[in-house]
Amino acid sequence: AGGKKEILGIEYANSIKPTVTINGEEYTVQLVTADNASDAAKAPTAAQTLISQGVSVVIGTYGSGCAIAAGDLFKDAQIPAIGTSCTNPQVTLDNDYYFRVSYIDPFQGAVMANFANKEKGSVNCALIIESGDDYSAGFGNYFQKEMERLGGKATVLEFQKGETDFSTIMANIKSKGYDGIFAPVSIETAPLIINQAREAGVECQIMAGDTWDDISIAERAGANANGVFFSAFFDASDTSNEAGVEFNKGILEWIAADATRTENNGGAADAISSVTPCGYDAYMAAYNAILAAQSTDGEAIRDALASLEVKGLVTGDLKFDENGDAIKNYVAIKTFQDGKIVFSAAYTG
Repeated sequence: AGGKKEILGIEYANSIKPTVTINGEEYTVQLVTADNASDAAKAPTAAQTLISQGVSVVIGTYGSGCAIAAGDLFKDAQIPAIGTSCTNPQVTLDNDYYFRVSYIDPFQGAVMANFANKEKGSVNCALIIESGDDYSAGFGNYFQKEMERLGGKATVLEFQKGETDFSTIMANIKSKGYDGIFAPVSIETAPLIINQAREAGVECQIMAGDTWDDISIAERAGANANGVFFSAFFDASDTSNEAGVEFNKGILEWIAADATRTENNGGAADAISSVTPCGYDAYMAAYNAILAAQSTDGEAIRDALASLEVKGLVTGDLKFDENGDAIKNYVAIKTFQDGKIVFSAAYTG
């Protein structure tokens, strides 16, 4: 679901910038899609599909585990990749062909730990993570370290991929009196955790990360989702962000004009997830790098990305550090309220 929403941002950007001029000749930008099914085991095959088709630059993927699994293949093929919302530091580590437009988990984890501890009074938090998932474990680790630095505690409670019964975890949380839940897990798992927590009588604050910025969670969890907080890359209600306001208006009209786009947006035509502007900004980064390189050669585009600066993108001005990570200092904190996503606070640092 999250990957489809990122693709909407990429396709919308392509509709605005469908051609690029290189050395005086105009070329049409062709989008080639390979589906890794959000499965790290399938990510290398999807990467090889793109490489075999001779792409100049890769955008994506949704999910840190999939990005990490495919990264070396792009590096070996000398094809630059631009991550969208994959936040684990290992995505770009020791890979000078992988970049990303989102913030990373050490920053996001610290922000959410401070929010949990200082704003919500959690000093003994249950940290629910999916075993073997790079995003879940990595994000959770940074949250845990910051909680401990603040004098609190975050105890890891693991579940297996595909697990849907969290009754044992909820019984544990209730019996041990944890005063908060932090769950950096997938969109699909989120409503299960929310509903089963409340059904088990667990009343403490529930919090999560960027993956929960999705209206389908509120729809599936109903009133139980009210007051759940999570981090996000973008907030559509921030009127000080002129690029964001313009983007939000334009893409909602574009999504509403097509039934398939609306379906890929989770059936909604009046709200977007913040991974959608990440897809948009990643396309614009690729586009501007091709312009700067005046070439479709992967190595030339990689070099252009390394020194690229783009002002006024949806999630902020874009410049990459020496690791290929976007230099970001903004995290939006949002909450579910009566079936809607509502802005709560912004953290910068």
